[in-house]
Amino acid sequence: MEIGNPGPGNNKFKVMVDIAMAADAPGDFPILMQSSPKYGLVFMITKMGYLFMFETYKGSLIYRQRITDQLIFTSVRNLTTDGVICISKAGQVLSINVEEANLVKFVMNAQHIPDNKNVAFRMAQRYGLSGADDIFVAQFNQCLATGDYAGAARAARESPGTLLRNQDTINKFKSLP
Repeated sequence: MEIGNPGPGNNKFKVMVDIAMAADAPGDFPILMQSSPKYGLVFMITKMGYLFMFETYKGSLIYRQRITDQLIFTSVRNLTTDGVICISKAGQVLSINVEEANLVKFVMNAQHIPDNKNVAFRMAQRYGLSGADDIFVAQFNQCLATGDYAGAARAARESPGTLLRNQDTINKFKSLP
């Protein structure tokens, strides 16, 4: 939840989700959380050693896995990879990272995520991630075909990298009536 005065043009947002703990850990509870602004994710680690990964757009659970059977007592954001580095009570050092090239594809194909295609598209759009290229191109072409040139320009602007921000796109706009 955004805290403080958001300022003009910036709206506060709040996302609430229920956390479904693993069946083998009914009394488990969160002890550490770390955000990943590069990917729009929140990492949460529980007392029983489970890692939960949530996306921030809808609060959808992206991933859950037990990573240790020891208590994790500290974590810090890895500034190099925008992941998390943790240390357990037993002295284990755990490095948790996201494979950027596969994140959007993973979300798009994950059946456990409600509205997974939209969530993946929003992640690609907001954080400039690859993996939803076909959706951006289809949206751009559909807007051009229906005469929604502003929508096509918006699709090109929001696409990651140089997928649609290139000379071919400029030439398509130049050739329009």
